[in-house]
Amino acid sequence: MKKRHFTVFLLFLLFFWGYIFPGKVAMASEEEAGAKQKIYFQWMYHTYSQNETKEPIVRKTIVDYSTGLFTHEDTVIDFIDKSKDYSFSEADGSNTKSPWIRYSTLYTGSTQQILKFDSRSNKVSIIGNVNKSTGTIDAIYPDANMYVVEKGTREYLVYSLTTNKLIHRTKERPSEHTSLYVTNLLFHNDFDPEPTKGSLYVTPGKYYVSGRGYVDNPGEYSYEIRPDGSKRRLGSYRKKNTDDYVYKKMLTSSTMYKQTKQKRMFKHELIINGKAHTLLESNSAKANYIFGVAQFSPNGKYVVLWVNYTENGRRVPGKEEYRIFDTSSAKLIQTIPINTTGGSSAIDFGLGWVNNNNTDHIMQSGLLNKGALRVIGSNLMTPSRSGNVINASSQREYFYTFDLANYLTINDPVPVKYQGEYMQFQGQGTFRAMDSTIYTPVDELVKLIDGSVDRSKNEIIVKYQDKSFTLNPDKQIRWKNRIYYPLREILTGVSLKLLVESNSKAAEDWKELRIID
Repeated sequence: MKKRHFTVFLLFLLFFWGYIFPGKVAMASEEEAGAKQKIYFQWMYHTYSQNETKEPIVRKTIVDYSTGLFTHEDTVIDFIDKSKDYSFSEADGSNTKSPWIRYSTLYTGSTQQILKFDSRSNKVSIIGNVNKSTGTIDAIYPDANMYVVEKGTREYLVYSLTTNKLIHRTKERPSEHTSLYVTNLLFHNDFDPEPTKGSLYVTPGKYYVSGRGYVDNPGEYSYEIRPDGSKRRLGSYRKKNTDDYVYKKMLTSSTMYKQTKQKRMFKHELIINGKAHTLLESNSAKANYIFGVAQFSPNGKYVVLWVNYTENGRRVPGKEEYRIFDTSSAKLIQTIPINTTGGSSAIDFGLGWVNNNNTDHIMQSGLLNKGALRVIGSNLMTPSRSGNVINASSQREYFYTFDLANYLTINDPVPVKYQGEYMQFQGQGTFRAMDSTIYTPVDELVKLIDGSVDRSKNEIIVKYQDKSFTLNPDKQIRWKNRIYYPLREILTGVSLKLLVESNSKAAEDWKELRIID
């Protein structure tokens, strides 16, 4: 592979860490001390407007979360014939086990090739070829280590990503198990045992029987595809020939979630050290009732109930909320009104726990103002894809080399410069809230401008030269023993100015801030 590397900010190379060079990006498993990076991946056509190389490339963009600055590394895919039409299709499946390795399908003429990019060595290789006469590549699933080819009607071939060998045939399209929902109300997840997270499973085909509706094809059943291609049969926690069920799931070593349905009675419980705590109970046979759908945070710290209301036998449009419970105590710690327009789809019920479903405190919902992020335990909302270096539409396009437990938002921090120096963020950096207000960590800002903070009178006063500014308590955000405040207000209060600068190598709404006297 040919590799091209250029730096967005020359100062960054001189000022910050000496470890960001071609082919030496700190990964989650080999991270150098103090490295906090978000790494984006883009498969780019040679005609793409931001591709200065004019070659087909994989672009790796590295954002330093200690400053907000970024660098690009481009790896040229030199075996692609640019004179012919070609296209990329990035892998659809979860990629949490080896996030530094990326997959894409390359389509050229009648050929489909699976490409593998190892960002540690900046190498692109072809690991599989599928002629269209054989079938169409349906999807790539990195965590399952498999890819699926649709050969024809009710005929799917499952191949190993490692060996490129056929390991399984099935009559139904395999699905990836990523849902954390506990009932089949949304995604028909009533398996017992539950499939392994990230694995592929198959459900029976169905046909219609008058008077009975859709029933399973004779002899077919649900199963998980094991790594060697064998089947692991999946049952159901539902009672036979009814919709009643008892569902149990261990969340921690001492806490179990339990949900039951008996006729039209629903009950959500937490069993903590053997003692039952009811979270929600409802009777849908009544004219007025509330109904909940449960989801767990990835590490079992929270149970979140999506709750809607029915009054006089009709659902109340726009009256929906999330109820968030601490699983160590079963206490309701927050209720978040959703305020929808009443047109919820199945997708809207759910929360996306960011960083590949691996952090407990940041969640995303389609119901909370389009694309909003909300932090559990706080009323703060931040836009999910606003101000990032790359306009990534999915978490499949990036990963983090650090834990997000000390961060309010997954958005890239905003770089702030004063007299040639960049603000150094110890945790959450300067960020933009939903109303476009830019908040900054007060202590880091004061250090950058060589000012001081006076906390002697039960108030916070920022001092710079002969100027001082008292922070309004109502505008302060306190998070992890740090204080964040609207940046422009502080600077105006001490007679400094703020300039906003863009960069052609970043997304249109990415900005860098520069403080001037």
